[in-house]
Amino acid sequence: MKKTLYYLLLLFLSSCNVTHYFLHSTDKVNTLDFSKGTWLIGDIEVDQNTKTKLTRAVMADFSKYLGRRVKYSMDERKYFATKQVPLKLDKAAILDLKKAADADYYVNIKCKNAKNDFSNFEFQNHFYYKKQMTYAEVILEVYDLNRGEIIYSRASGGCLEEELSITNYPTSVVIMGCYRKIINDIKKISINPVNRLPTYQEKKNLKS
Repeated sequence: MKKTLYYLLLLFLSSCNVTHYFLHSTDKVNTLDFSKGTWLIGDIEVDQNTKTKLTRAVMADFSKYLGRRVKYSMDERKYFATKQVPLKLDKAAILDLKKAADADYYVNIKCKNAKNDFSNFEFQNHFYYKKQMTYAEVILEVYDLNRGEIIYSRASGGCLEEELSITNYPTSVVIMGCYRKIINDIKKISINPVNRLPTYQEKKNLKS
């Protein structure tokens, strides 16, 4: 009973840590059709403390829709040319990316974080200033490589009061929260395939 109360208290405190999350709307919020094409997740730009955790979350989420039709660019040498891809590409740059990506769709994710200073953030008007605060933003864009278009673009921001935090990695907490805000939006507007091939991990789990 004491352990249950302890974990419930931790859950309550962690939920109180995050002061604010927001999802920024853009003019590029189209329905994502997961029923067709091959997808490539680009190298995620984020601090090293969060990179592995976030990459696993992204691959797990997109694999639910795409199965084996999604790959991570850093898993195979032939995709290394796509490692650094800036945001807000124009049509020519997206079509050029197609040559290196060898896929139909490309997912580009950039993360930004700072402590006690959000002057370099794109959406700083969504935050309020307070000492000992960790700020983060996550931007996710999806490119249709065949048409040379940005078909989805969302930015999510969040902040956490460090003096209330029960974690040693407040930046990671905020970044993961921002990402979940975006992926929940994608779940609401996406077209899911009726059938898909299971991922290798899913096949492994079925056998075990």
